[in-house]
Amino acid sequence: MFENFDIIDLTHILTPSVPTWNGSCGFCLECKSDYDRLFRIQKMQLFAGIGTHLDAPAHRVKGGNCVAAISLERLIAPACVVDVSMQAHADYEVSLADIKHDEQCHGPIQKGALVIAYTGWSRFWLDNEAYRNEDNNGQMHFPAFGVPAIEYLLEKDIAGIAIDTLSPDCLDSTFPVHKLILEAGKYIVENVAQCDLLPARGAYVMTLPLRAQEATESPVRMVAFIPKKIMS
Repeated sequence: MFENFDIIDLTHILTPSVPTWNGSCGFCLECKSDYDRLFRIQKMQLFAGIGTHLDAPAHRVKGGNCVAAISLERLIAPACVVDVSMQAHADYEVSLADIKHDEQCHGPIQKGALVIAYTGWSRFWLDNEAYRNEDNNGQMHFPAFGVPAIEYLLEKDIAGIAIDTLSPDCLDSTFPVHKLILEAGKYIVENVAQCDLLPARGAYVMTLPLRAQEATESPVRMVAFIPKKIMS
């Protein structure tokens, strides 16, 4: 397999200082027993929705699928990368025009794909303040998805969407993108790393959350498999 594919890690490393929606990370790795007792044993404490993580339908929809109910066939998906990094700014929304332009350039977005918005915002990941970009009124500003783009993508029966920011919603406090995607039974991945290394088409992405009972969100290890013939 390694002879045929380049493998890219799309996951940010978790630390106590990673940016989060409310500014509180909750991540703590505590040593409970050390090598003088044969094994180093650690206790991990964290909020479910931090770092590179997945939102399941149950995050918004009562009775919707929880994380453990999402099938592997959905979590291992062809990647369609929509690159808006050249024009994206703090209040940018990926538009229907962006999606259609991408399809004109790279071919149709296929059924069952994970559509990844590459905005370039991950360049601020190590700067909590810049990544959250909160104004004097407490409103954050970062690129997101526009509703018309999401409505169009849902017609394609995608597996889900992903983005290299804190959320596919930003300025609208009703979270319309979450509502549309999660009510449709799809999933969302936030805080994706290294989108710049992905081709527009041809890669497969594996997004594996913790298989935790009744979890509505979960950190993931997200990995892309890119055929070497694409990269050559």
